[in-house]
Amino acid sequence: MARAQGSPAFPDTASKPAPVNMLHLGAVGLSAIVLLVAERQNFFRKHGVDVQLVPVRGTQVPKPSDEHPVGHIGAPAAIMNVAGGSDLRIIASLDSGRLSNHLVVSPSIRSPEDLRGKRLGARVTGAALWIHTVLTLEQLGLDASRDNISILPVGDPAQVMQALEAGRIDGAVLPSAQSRQLTNKGYSVLLDLSPLNIYGAQDALVVTTSFLREHPNSIEGIVAGLIEGAAFVQSAKGKSATLEMLKTELMITDKAAADAGLLQLSKVIVRKPYPSAERLLNMQRIMSIAAPAAMNVKVTDLIEDRFVKKLDESGFIDAAYASVDAR
Repeated sequence: MARAQGSPAFPDTASKPAPVNMLHLGAVGLSAIVLLVAERQNFFRKHGVDVQLVPVRGTQVPKPSDEHPVGHIGAPAAIMNVAGGSDLRIIASLDSGRLSNHLVVSPSIRSPEDLRGKRLGARVTGAALWIHTVLTLEQLGLDASRDNISILPVGDPAQVMQALEAGRIDGAVLPSAQSRQLTNKGYSVLLDLSPLNIYGAQDALVVTTSFLREHPNSIEGIVAGLIEGAAFVQSAKGKSATLEMLKTELMITDKAAADAGLLQLSKVIVRKPYPSAERLLNMQRIMSIAAPAAMNVKVTDLIEDRFVKKLDESGFIDAAYASVDAR
């Protein structure tokens, strides 16, 4: 029997929600908005987990640990950690990885050839924004090494946008919401990735294997909370809260830009967030350019999709999206 929308993913046997520290990035992937909205709307507490979000700033690679056993991070960061000796599992991926970002450049850049010798911004070398930048250059017939294009570690998309406006970099691959705000200031979109059907880095809900073994109910509750959060941000009820979160996280003030971000978010969310081995393998190939050790990781061994499968087969996911489908 399908579970009704809003019912817990598992019986709450504890007197109070179990506390869990979760690492998270800024809005490098738009699915980070889902996480922040889910926490703000108390979806995790509803499913028996007291998630304490621990932000990872700047160019640091998030590293789950005993103190911070769960992370909503990029899948490339998960691979980097495992290559460095960590024992992790990828539980879910809310973002399909399909690229709909824009390559935004300074007004002086008018063609792909003008990018030669220039500086582009990313969060950290080898991670999601860096991968997306490499893929974008490939579409333009460019190669960072051959064409002397620097991909500099700057920080999350808000920091990248600030660096572009300050002239510290010459361009960046950014969400369409930020792109729109920048084009209003005279910057140009050199390439719109949305029609190209290219897949880059997915997000990843990751957990240390020790925490997974000891606290499976907490992990199921987190997955359930994220799924309800994903449905909420696409619902009429959640529109206002989601737009405000987009403005805050992406540092945008233009209403039309925020609306564009919400549309883009609805296109990248995966309703049934099974991690994709195919996407992981493609990311691994690109990551190896900067981090050869990534190729030592058997990425198929990282996937642990039993919680998504349980919530899918029980009818929980379909029930969570019932209000979205009814629109």
